[in-house]
Amino acid sequence: MQSATSIDTRLVLRVYAWVVLTISVVFAHIWIVSDTDLPGVPYGRAGLIRLSAAAIGVCGFVAIGMSRIENPASRQRALFWFAIGHLYFGVLFQGQAYAVFPDFIPYPLGWLPLIAGIVLMFIAVTCAHAPKFAGRFRFSPDEEEPQHVHVVMLRERGPKTSPLQSQYEEHIRQAARVEERSRLARDLHDAVKQQLFAIQTSAATVQERWQTDVAGAHSALAQVRTCARDALTEMKALIEQLQASPIENTGLVAALQQQCEALGLRTGADVKLNVGTLPPGGAVPPGTQQALFRAAQEALSNVARHARATGVTVWLGLKGDRLELTIRDNGMGFDGMQITPGMGLKNMSARLHEVSGHMLISPQPKGGTLIGFSVPCDLATAGDYAKKAAIAAGVVVLMAFNFTFGDRWEWPWSAIIAWIALITAARYVAAWWRTRGRNETVIA
Repeated sequence: MQSATSIDTRLVLRVYAWVVLTISVVFAHIWIVSDTDLPGVPYGRAGLIRLSAAAIGVCGFVAIGMSRIENPASRQRALFWFAIGHLYFGVLFQGQAYAVFPDFIPYPLGWLPLIAGIVLMFIAVTCAHAPKFAGRFRFSPDEEEPQHVHVVMLRERGPKTSPLQSQYEEHIRQAARVEERSRLARDLHDAVKQQLFAIQTSAATVQERWQTDVAGAHSALAQVRTCARDALTEMKALIEQLQASPIENTGLVAALQQQCEALGLRTGADVKLNVGTLPPGGAVPPGTQQALFRAAQEALSNVARHARATGVTVWLGLKGDRLELTIRDNGMGFDGMQITPGMGLKNMSARLHEVSGHMLISPQPKGGTLIGFSVPCDLATAGDYAKKAAIAAGVVVLMAFNFTFGDRWEWPWSAIIAWIALITAARYVAAWWRTRGRNETVIA
């Protein structure tokens, strides 16, 4: 999940490219006059400076190429190794500048590549972090924590997948679409078709008994009306599933309520939806509610097909800085040691992975199954980000003072801390700007 404090690595690489290319052009065409030159090589110092400037320019063009990478995860990995290269060169350059060329390379310049590498590494490591790392499921107040968890939580950092894994995930998404169509076909057969068959049978009964058995005809007619109402509810739920973004039309809670009602009509189970405290709509990134709804839809469909449950409880609410959705049934359950992830579980995992969430499945001690979904929420307000930005700006001022009046050995460390604090301040200022007009309406 991209939080309000996430760094746009594309922008970082472009800024780096412009700065480095500017330095390259300046050093290539402006020769710093010095009394000394390379022994036996006229204008050797100028040539060495220009070659170094050209090498610096190469880094700028590489950064431009990296900024053209469309996949944010791939761009982050490229930035990480770009920073590794700067660190490697920076250590060697600083050592040579201090030991071999102390008069040729001024003291602060010897640290520049290493400082750049450390700053780039900081950006690469922290650019895609969610507000907090993954935490344990906390569950609703009336739920007991399961003893055994059989589906492991997904990490919340940016997806770190190889191209082969990305292709595999694309195949999974394609298969998920086919599976979703197949599931809708099964639901139409198991629910609406059965209701239509009951309506047809009851209507035929009305036709046969209309003249001879008025009471029986009225009873069959009432059955027609009941089946028609149930079929209408089922069809409404299925139409909601077919819509591209049902959450935008009904809201998450209303969409879940429709699915619970449809499950109750289909199976005869007592299905309850309990809603706790919900976060503001702006606290979750776009697509989170849709992912939760689709994952819950798949889970409820599995309950209808396999669980044979008489009672199902769905709980949705905020726990700490996470939005959790749990589905508990009293059905047949499963053997946790023999569970094999099928397409349905892979679909749910893929949906949660896209929004940096995680999922668990656990058998219940008294029978049944608990499945839980959890996604991170950014609950910080614009005021919180403003305070953090002010603190980071204070660190920048302090390091600038220390760089100006401190001892020589403190210069590089003050510069490193100042740059990191400056980037952090910029992140919090950007987060303040993004959240100051954020939608604070609670998810409904």
